[in-house]
Amino acid sequence: MVVTASQIDPSLLPFLDASDAPEEAVALARLNAEQIEPTIRRGLGYKIGFARPELEELYNDIQLRLLKRLRALKQDPAGNQIVNLRGYVATVTRNTCDEYLRQRYPLRRSLKDKVRRHLLSRSEFALWEDAEHNWLAGRSDWQDQKFEEEPGGLQEHLQTEWQSVDVQRVELHQLLTTIFRVARGPIELDTLTELIAGLWGIEDRPAESLEAVSNATFDDQSGTDVNPATIIERRQSLQLLWREICQLPRRQRVALLLNLRNPNGINVITLLPATGVATFEQIAQTLEIPAHEFEQLWGQLPLDDLSLAAYLGATRQQVINLRKTARERLLKRIKAR
Repeated sequence: MVVTASQIDPSLLPFLDASDAPEEAVALARLNAEQIEPTIRRGLGYKIGFARPELEELYNDIQLRLLKRLRALKQDPAGNQIVNLRGYVATVTRNTCDEYLRQRYPLRRSLKDKVRRHLLSRSEFALWEDAEHNWLAGRSDWQDQKFEEEPGGLQEHLQTEWQSVDVQRVELHQLLTTIFRVARGPIELDTLTELIAGLWGIEDRPAESLEAVSNATFDDQSGTDVNPATIIERRQSLQLLWREICQLPRRQRVALLLNLRNPNGINVITLLPATGVATFEQIAQTLEIPAHEFEQLWGQLPLDDLSLAAYLGATRQQVINLRKTARERLLKRIKAR
């Protein structure tokens, strides 16, 4: 490599130094299990804050972005350096979530921008990053102090403080002054925004049900099995399966791949680029879908039968029949081998 080890996160070296596809797949699987996936989960759990079907879409989107960056790093380490992998994954996760929240919750995002501007424009307030790259808000003289954690029960204390006051009429400056006085320590910007939104009655979440979608859906894909022999064996099976899929008629390919999921309903098409069996571009080419169009579809995968029917210009039953025929054909060919 043309860069020094100090310029690359050491955990990436096995992936960068891998000399063949199986060795690279093992290194990538280990990176995903030990660093990438746990970091994405923590970031999603913190930024989104509740279990929703959109979490899986966000997770897939983040994985796609990271895979593209790692492939670029492999091809040109000097031009795509990653000094701290966990920090980079956390940043990508945070930015992806911010983009999602900005589109999904415009009122909440507008409030956050307003709070940020006010903090930066008043000398008594400050906004700064901690060691984990989280934005903290508080009094300006708190920046160089160490605090153990955010104060607990803050909302209850504030309700007592304002029990005879119409909080929605309190101006932002006075609101922040009181919050920091009661808190006696810095508050993460997202937490502060949520608190003020609750006090002012700002709510633009969609009216759909928030029934718990268990985070166990992520746990099912934990990827903790990183035994090299197992990974190589599974990769070989995927290679065989992929070759057979490529031989299917186009509509069967689309009906199968865009609905590819495990028994728990989780999208597993990401296994193909993650193991090096097929790149994102190769999948798009096999589906005969332009890469930019497939990138938009990626975050929505797996598609349900009605969405597939609309995409293919078919009925739901025709989509089911296409996928069933594809599976039967694949099973027959693989058994024959």
